[in-house]
Amino acid sequence: MKKIIYFFVFLGAILFTINISLADICRVKRETQEGIACLERGPCEPVNSLLLEAAKKCKEGGPVKYIPVTRLSFVDILSQVLRLDRELPGMDNLTDIDRYNMESGILSDKGIDIFSGKNALDPLTRDEFASVLKDITAEESLGYSSGLGNQVFDLANDGLVIYDAKFYVDEGKDFEEWERKQNFEQSLPGSRHYVIKLDSYGEARVVLGDDEKGKIPVVGSKLKASYKIFGKEEEFVTECEVVQVLSNPAIAGSLRKEHNPSRVLTRANFADLLIRTMHLERELSEDYYKLSEKELYLLESGILSKKGINIFTESDPAGLLTREELAKVLYDCPVEKVVGVSDGKPFQSFELDNAGFVIYDLDVFVDEGARYEKWNKNDSLIKSSSTSRDYLVKLDSGSYTSIYFGDGAKGKIPAINSPVKVRYRLYAPVSMLTEDDIICMLGRCQPVAETYIPPPLPPDFPPPSDGFEDPATHT
Repeated sequence: MKKIIYFFVFLGAILFTINISLADICRVKRETQEGIACLERGPCEPVNSLLLEAAKKCKEGGPVKYIPVTRLSFVDILSQVLRLDRELPGMDNLTDIDRYNMESGILSDKGIDIFSGKNALDPLTRDEFASVLKDITAEESLGYSSGLGNQVFDLANDGLVIYDAKFYVDEGKDFEEWERKQNFEQSLPGSRHYVIKLDSYGEARVVLGDDEKGKIPVVGSKLKASYKIFGKEEEFVTECEVVQVLSNPAIAGSLRKEHNPSRVLTRANFADLLIRTMHLERELSEDYYKLSEKELYLLESGILSKKGINIFTESDPAGLLTREELAKVLYDCPVEKVVGVSDGKPFQSFELDNAGFVIYDLDVFVDEGARYEKWNKNDSLIKSSSTSRDYLVKLDSGSYTSIYFGDGAKGKIPAINSPVKVRYRLYAPVSMLTEDDIICMLGRCQPVAETYIPPPLPPDFPPPSDGFEDPATHT
């Protein structure tokens, strides 16, 4: 039987302060301006510190905008984008060259075999950069058809050279690829044609017809485009260009899917993870390693059932874990932790350790010297005063939750050196369930097997909301 070893990596709470208006701009525009990395984060994905550091340097300007990036720097950044940290614990004590050799070896195993044996400190070549990107297709939603003629849709190429662009329309029968033309001169009223044009800044746009020259997609039709990225036309690749390309969520996501995808979570995998997380291995038979996968699943599900976890009973071990099943396990496992200490400054923010999971039953407490006191969640601080113990809750593009405090005039500032504590329940990740999601989550929320008592479950899942559609309102 194939033996699986799980590495549990403890990730400390990350205090990440970002200007609220900048975060809003990033979410709305979905583009990376020079020096500003609008990074989407999936469930269980830590802040990409290398990309953010490089983006900061680019924003400040200077030689970094013109100096070629080294292979060492690029491989470091690419490794974080591909989440090689899942396979490379204990990298902190390595030299730069040892780290490069280890990362380039792992990249070679993942299908990117152009860095092993090369000088880490030499500049990254344009051909090497293009080789990493050549099999990567960026796909993005363009929204919906208005039903009007001559519609134009911008692609998120940020002035980079793109190729093999394609356009798709879903008029109710799934997406169909339309045909690209140089212009609409030969197009008929029903021709499913489109044109791609570049503006003076190198931004690509999809242009549609007017129903006399080229068909107009039916109003409400879903639209999307795909393309491949080459990069800039300059000879050298700079760190700023790497930031611009790899902070594009469509490209980063496509890179991970191609070279280091997470395994979809089955019930058998989840049962095994729970057994190990709850330290129940001692209840397995001594010869469990000789059992078939089905026999091991039956044994583990029986042990978990005795602890009140009945989601595995008479279920298919190869079936995918559902969000509702996960919710039943997580309900009796609330997270409570100190997320940071106030520095006494206005507009403080603290990221919660929710790993991209939807959360609910959120409470925030601040200890300003006497004891922890519960503060009040508000949708806005406009009506708050200097003494109002209010806070806001916001989600970034990856559904990581942060709490925000006021400026002392609109909303009280927690006193300097005051610990900030949160308590909440986890529901499920926003996207598809994978082993990475659950490994990361179990590192934050570890049920104690000896004291586990089956909880009285809520009547329905997902957990009750306050009448809004946005998952953020679960908080």
